[in-house]
Amino acid sequence: MNKSLFATLVFAVIGLPCASLLAAELPKVAVENTQYAVLQKHCILCHSGEDAEAAFRIDDLSLDINDIETAARWQKVLNALNSGEMPPEGEPEIDKAAKANFLEHLANTMVDARRKLSDQKGEIIMRRLNRREYGNTLRELLGVDINVNDLPSDKNTGSFDTVGSNLYMSSTQFEQYMALGREALDEAFEWEAASGVEKKLRFETEEITPKVSKFIEYQLDARQRAERWIEQVDKAVANPDNAAIIEEIKAGPLGNHRDILYRNWKKLEGAPAPESFGFQTEEDNADKALAGSRPFHLPYHRYYMEQPAIETGAYLAAPNEHPSKLDNATINLLVPFSWPVGEYVVRFRVAATEHATPDRSFLEFGINPRAQQAISVHHITGTMDDPQVIEVPLTMTRSNKERANRSLFLREKGSRDDWVQATRIAREGRDENDGIGRKFALWIDWMEIERLPMADQPKPPGIAVLQNIPFDDKSGEPNLAELHAAFQQFALEAFRGQEPSPKYIDDLVQVYQTYRKLGDKHSDALKNTLAIIISSPMFLYHFEPRDTDAPRTLTDREFANRLSYFLWSSPPDKELQQLAEAGKLQEPEILEQQVTRLLDDPRSEEFVDAFTYQWLTLERLDFFQVNQEHHPRFDNSTRMNACREIYETFGYLVQNNGQLPDLLQSDYAVINGVLANYYGIDDVTGDRFRPVPLPDGTPRGGLLGMAAVHLMGSNGDTTSPVERGAWVLRKLLHDPPPPAPANIPQLARLAGKPLTTKQRLTAHQEEPQCASCHRQIDPIGFGLENFDAVGIWRTEDSYQAMDDNGKPVKDGKVTWEIDPAGKLHNGPAFQNFLELRDAIAAKEDAFARGFTEALIQYALGRPVGFTDETLIEDIQNEARSKDYTVRAFVHALVQSKEFHSK
Repeated sequence: MNKSLFATLVFAVIGLPCASLLAAELPKVAVENTQYAVLQKHCILCHSGEDAEAAFRIDDLSLDINDIETAARWQKVLNALNSGEMPPEGEPEIDKAAKANFLEHLANTMVDARRKLSDQKGEIIMRRLNRREYGNTLRELLGVDINVNDLPSDKNTGSFDTVGSNLYMSSTQFEQYMALGREALDEAFEWEAASGVEKKLRFETEEITPKVSKFIEYQLDARQRAERWIEQVDKAVANPDNAAIIEEIKAGPLGNHRDILYRNWKKLEGAPAPESFGFQTEEDNADKALAGSRPFHLPYHRYYMEQPAIETGAYLAAPNEHPSKLDNATINLLVPFSWPVGEYVVRFRVAATEHATPDRSFLEFGINPRAQQAISVHHITGTMDDPQVIEVPLTMTRSNKERANRSLFLREKGSRDDWVQATRIAREGRDENDGIGRKFALWIDWMEIERLPMADQPKPPGIAVLQNIPFDDKSGEPNLAELHAAFQQFALEAFRGQEPSPKYIDDLVQVYQTYRKLGDKHSDALKNTLAIIISSPMFLYHFEPRDTDAPRTLTDREFANRLSYFLWSSPPDKELQQLAEAGKLQEPEILEQQVTRLLDDPRSEEFVDAFTYQWLTLERLDFFQVNQEHHPRFDNSTRMNACREIYETFGYLVQNNGQLPDLLQSDYAVINGVLANYYGIDDVTGDRFRPVPLPDGTPRGGLLGMAAVHLMGSNGDTTSPVERGAWVLRKLLHDPPPPAPANIPQLARLAGKPLTTKQRLTAHQEEPQCASCHRQIDPIGFGLENFDAVGIWRTEDSYQAMDDNGKPVKDGKVTWEIDPAGKLHNGPAFQNFLELRDAIAAKEDAFARGFTEALIQYALGRPVGFTDETLIEDIQNEARSKDYTVRAFVHALVQSKEFHSK
């Protein structure tokens, strides 16, 4: 049996009253008689009666799929036909078109059967906080962020991390929650201890200039010594006694390369010892001698010293290929390890030089340059006459503080992503500048970091309720009454308004006393006891108890919790709590006002990011690295901003109540300076994402114009029309193709042949089990082929065939002009991408339907089933009446009976 079906059916058995009850209440799922006729014609002779082949009968196979057993038997039919197992060899083949139609129908029917048999009839399973909610809840309680990535994943493929059936608990997780709770308390106590501390550190970058000057002197001296040493080596090379050694060297892997002669100086009779010329170590002295003689090291340093403004700042140089080169590619500011955790701001004064082309006008900022990945990238619009000051907020956590290399860095965008990229940049720089080295595009005046004092800011609630007891071990020990009150107040905050029992608090006091008797200091005993509170079920679970199987209306406090975690992924704030306590929150007018307030709040970014990531299955963006040798402009900073474009666009619609169909087609793009440069859109500067008007005929605008969307439909190097077409069907057209069969036939006869992408995939459709899906998928994928693997517009593509050893096949390269024309399966034809986009945008109702189902699943924490049909239609009808504005969907869902019920 298909594993995914088996898992779904097991869930149906253990989670639902009984299959027969569902069959009586849910819509009918059945195989059509016209399709069953294919089996009757080709299979019934062998698979009927008591002596049926392989004991599998189809003559008594019900067309109605009402139970698990029937679904399993039909799945077996589907698997046998997909694998080519049936009909068996020697029996008449099924007509290819008829087989493709049958497989398409049966695969879609089985998808419906899975939904039917796993329908929870609106039941919401008890669920714990997922990783995001847990981290956010700790932050709201204690005011600190901790890394929760070591907790198990909260989602299965195709579902959301809010779905209760995924949010199980194991004993190992309880231990992890205890450890993470203690870690959060350690962090919070350290932040509290340093709340009034002020720190500031400034680095004037012109301090680099004397080092460059001194290194030039060193290079000149080293070069003179190297030239004298090389002259002596050359004499040794001329010695006839060395002829055999030289011939041996020439026959080596680098052939007649002068460097090899120098590296093998020890073999040569009469060659002087490099130590006598001032080179210090036997292992690398030959390389150092050559480094001093190479022609592009010293000139680059001299070129730097000729630049203006080196007495007041520093230029960012080409990335290093060798330690002897100018080491200004990254400017570092080392932060002392003694500096406390807290909120900081980093500032730097920068300018773009006359050599700053549009591609070279961006500056990366990060922490710990060895980790490579930048935190942010900034568009430099200041000039040498009028530099700009950029401010970047930075949270210094205990994790940052304990890093081996805690330095802040600035570097030119994309210059240090990897060695291949750095080498290419340095080489191109020399080619463009008379062999000297890359011209300088960015100038840094100074860089500073300042800790912001926290003493005047409101304390997080979990810390505020503990103010009557000491946090340290120098201020005395609290009495039992003070401990009891502190634990009671802390638990009340941690449990989101649910009162802990008196016995629970008494037990906590006893736990604290036990820790003290065992020798723990007061601060450790206090944190260990508080960690129990934030590892308990009342903290870790959404508290919505139910005494009977019958649905009930949520209390106002429970409703406030559900609403807040839906739109903020964190606990309700004071205003929601007060409305809940007054019994007013569920009144329609007040609720509408509160939903608007929550969406207007910056915390709604949690909803935007988490929902968008899972709705559009953006995890594929993390699957692979881009081949930067083939796509050099798509560096890590461009990737970071391209991914951010998807979130920022949906966030713009949420914040401005924009229309959902704008994600299909729009006359604007929500971009910043980095992406405008990448897309070739003029007159857009700065780091802020905002809507930018687009000219007619542009391929940008909407999801299908975004580089990150096309990156998902590639392997980081070449495009995959199948991945792209399937994604469009799933996410934009609400017409997902059924799961791919387990045994997809491989077309070995095409290996090593120079074919276009369309020729290769069209040949794949010769197999009916492939054609049934690919005739829907491929036309869409081909229509998107004008976008390369990283979303750059193109008109040509090429393919190089490789042999079994990975070597290029002779005459195996083909280049072709891209032909995006096609026809949607059972839909209109299109001649180019713009017409394809128009055809997709015309299906806004289907797109809205898919969005509605995803929103329900995310908000209610359960799969959407057939019994949700009325809810889906009500939400979609309400949103349609308001031009499909995004907030209309949210308001309609929150006002629904289902959102108010448990």
